[in-house]
Amino acid sequence: MSPPPPPPRRSPAALMDEIVEEIFLRFPPDDPKRLLRCALVRKRWGRIASDPVFRRRFRELHRTAPMLGVFYNFDIYSFFTPTCSFRPPCRNGTVIDARHGRILVHLRSTDWSKPQLDNAFVVWDPLTNGRRKLPLLPRSVRPRDWNAAVLCATAPSGACNHLDCCWGPFLVVLMATDRGRMFSYLYSSEAGVWSEQASAPLPNYSIDLLPSVFVGNALYFLSKYWKTILKCDLGTQKLSVIEMPPSYRFGALMTTEHGELGFVTVVNSKLYLWSREAGSEEDVGWIESRVIELKTLFPAAAFTFFHGAVPSGSLYVVGFAEGADVIFVRRDCELFTLDLNSVRVTKVSNMIEYTLCPIFPIGNGLDMSWTRSGCLKCLINTICSIID
Repeated sequence: MSPPPPPPRRSPAALMDEIVEEIFLRFPPDDPKRLLRCALVRKRWGRIASDPVFRRRFRELHRTAPMLGVFYNFDIYSFFTPTCSFRPPCRNGTVIDARHGRILVHLRSTDWSKPQLDNAFVVWDPLTNGRRKLPLLPRSVRPRDWNAAVLCATAPSGACNHLDCCWGPFLVVLMATDRGRMFSYLYSSEAGVWSEQASAPLPNYSIDLLPSVFVGNALYFLSKYWKTILKCDLGTQKLSVIEMPPSYRFGALMTTEHGELGFVTVVNSKLYLWSREAGSEEDVGWIESRVIELKTLFPAAAFTFFHGAVPSGSLYVVGFAEGADVIFVRRDCELFTLDLNSVRVTKVSNMIEYTLCPIFPIGNGLDMSWTRSGCLKCLINTICSIID
């Protein structure tokens, strides 16, 4: 007598949307491909991932946007090194700044006899690949040295947390020095034009094309050879000069945990962090806020405080990730990150040449807002309709 047939297999019960949403909320924000893969499984899962309520809850739960990668420049080209699964499409041009989910690119020319500011700036959204080409600067602007920064239009007022603002209005600030003076120009995406903001005397100093920081309602830029810091106050529209802390060679501007201006550098075997004391403009000064021993973190490195060429094997700071408390450190052609919270060192990549390269981290707002992309939502719905 043959055994009875096995009972028919039952399909597993479908998860309720509330449970699926709770699972999606726990996905790490620095690995968006996991959420995208789940959104492509079923149409209703795709609707959950692209729902505005889910996006708001996702941002509120994770709050701080992680760093997704860094751009570094070589000659007139930029290269991207990811620190997660995010991969932006390649674009021509030199990255000048990265902040609040936007990348500021300068379409620089290979003809060095041509004034570089004759070329246009582009504000690029690396998630949707959207680009906005800015109008050329006025013909009267021909500075010898310049730098620029991009930021959310509401940043000076402090009315935005920058977790999901990369589709909103933005500002581009150009800071330049020439013939003993410094001056600034402002571009507003809402007005669509450049306007001159301020000018002030600046004897014996010129600006460098190194990463800036945004603190309070002001942008801060380094002068060449780390001699001084140039301040552009967006509220008062005034320009001023700040002296460097005592140890100033080969460092980077940063924001402190209390939201103040800071500076970080390597001296001998230690990483020194300086912060700018709050107070009146005449009374402010630098204080040494923290010292981190690097010998145990980089056992094979040489520790030399240098004033000229960079000795082989030496460590030096090349950048800082705003909002992530991460320092970028180079040793020869190797790039490392140093997390100030965990004091953990991670090798990011090998770089292609030895000279100092500006490092522009991206991440603020990018990880939270990618599900808002209309083209991505259409892609999810189209693929899910085929799967269903």
